[in-house]
Amino acid sequence: MQQLIIKIPISVCLFFISLKNKNSFLYMMFLLVVWISMKSTNIVLLILIVTSISVGSGVFADNMYARAQETGNSIISSFNATNGEGNVTIGNLIYEGRGEINSQTVLTGPTVQTSFSSNDTVVTGVNNQTVTEIGTYTSTPKANGILYGEGKGVMTGPDNEMLTWTSQQIGTMTPQGKIVFHGSMFFNALSPVGSLAYLDNMPAVFTFEVDASKNTVTKVWELR
Repeated sequence: MQQLIIKIPISVCLFFISLKNKNSFLYMMFLLVVWISMKSTNIVLLILIVTSISVGSGVFADNMYARAQETGNSIISSFNATNGEGNVTIGNLIYEGRGEINSQTVLTGPTVQTSFSSNDTVVTGVNNQTVTEIGTYTSTPKANGILYGEGKGVMTGPDNEMLTWTSQQIGTMTPQGKIVFHGSMFFNALSPVGSLAYLDNMPAVFTFEVDASKNTVTKVWELR
């Protein structure tokens, strides 16, 4: 009887603690093990303890969910603060060019490596610049006639200023026999100064077309 008088108030207190203490779940589990190890036979006490654990775990889960929501909202707010409303948009045309395929080599399996060269016009506003470009990309057939590719290249300006790029792209065949690639690319300027330096680390999207005569057309836009 004396143990019963002591245990009931303790259990009631633990019940209210579990309502307020957001980290009471593990503590309640520990107490349950202690009560069972004492071979308590009072069903009322066990109900109180189990109820305390249930409520405590519910509060703990709600707290974790609230924290996850807060973290997610914080990430979204941070992204929106640096990118307007969080929308990715295609910006101004960076350059466009025309060229031709120079060589093709079969690599491992069905993957084909293609090299091209082109003459490009970089749009800088008042005075556009003419640059030369050479590039190499791979094409690997995937399901439904899709081609997956990765590429790299070098652009050279009139003052021998050089700019490199890397790309990833998806290609499809048109009814007219053209292969049209759409993809993303990143630029790396070899010099911090110069007319092409502003493209350093700039993300971009592009289209790259190859017709049946192996002529190429490139268009690249800024990604904002």
